Amino acid sequence: MARVHFWQFLLNEEGYPIPAADVTIYLANTLSPAYIYTAESGGTATLTAPQVTTTAEGYFEFWIGDSEESAGYSVPQKFKIVWEKIGVAEGYIDNVDILPNAPRYFRETITTWTSAATGYYYDLTHGLNNSYPLVRVWNTSLGEVIDPWKIETQTAQVTRVYLLAETNIEAVVLG
Repeated sequence: MARVHFWQFLLNEEGYPIPAADVTIYLANTLSPAYIYTAESGGTATLTAPQVTTTAEGYFEFWIGDSEESAGYSVPQKFKIVWEKIGVAEGYIDNVDILPNAPRYFRETITTWTSAATGYYYDLTHGLNNSYPLVRVWNTSLGEVIDPWKIETQTAQVTRVYLLAETNIEAVVLG
């Protein structure tokens, strides 16, 4: 389980802190409150608006749970941060990317290849939900990184790696 920390200082147009402003976190492009945590670990998630209030210095922070948390979110979920202090300030920022997109790591040892017209291929099912992941191929026999003949996206979770010769390799997909 992991939580991603978000923090910010809320300032007025003159650059002075806005204390005691209410801050509500929504799912991006909606008015549906998001579950947030007020601590890095422990506690329970809340979606009751406002979820946090700025300090005397205009500071606020919260944590978003990732997909491993019971009230967490998966990439590519984005958020909207709305603030208000009656008579002083109000505003929002939409489509805030809080959950990290990369790098993520996946590896697989490949020993069985499918014959193709020009060489061989293997379909790496990585589940990173990324149509264009970074792929590195390690030749386990030679102990070195090799360049595939071609890398081709099949789906957001499957990348096809082509080699000219069949060999034992370890493919590493990085986010």
